[in-house]
Amino acid sequence: MSARMTPGAGLALLALSLGPLPSWHLSDAAKVGFQQIWNTSVAERRERVGCLGGVITDDTVHVVRVRMLTMGESDSLTASAETSLGECAAPEWIGTVHTHVRSTDSDDPAPRFSPGDRTVMSEWSKRNGRAGAFCVLYSPKGAHCEVWPPRVEPRVLH
Repeated sequence: MSARMTPGAGLALLALSLGPLPSWHLSDAAKVGFQQIWNTSVAERRERVGCLGGVITDDTVHVVRVRMLTMGESDSLTASAETSLGECAAPEWIGTVHTHVRSTDSDDPAPRFSPGDRTVMSEWSKRNGRAGAFCVLYSPKGAHCEVWPPRVEPRVLH
């Protein structure tokens, strides 16, 4: 948690809290889409990317469909961000999903977003004027998903 003094507030501090994290609900079709992206990525030994369709509500991200993108030449760490930014735009899509399958340096996929991933997530939100839903797949049944930017709720501490 970070805090800073607010102008004219005396000793009151404004604390920024990330609030409750949303829960995620995947439809059966979305689960199949995640599995297809994972299996293709493992078979090709490179990252694959897809668009997420659904709705982000105050407390839940509902993913109802996934569309795997056709990727041009890229290695496992440089899946084209421009393709996903252009083809996974709102309002049809709520964000993106991609895999972390490495082609050369390790057999263990990375279970978290990389700094480059965070840059793409920020750019997606900026271009679409809203928070987006983003997932990284790191095993056949493992995913790390977030809404970005995170919801920040100000509250006053005395």
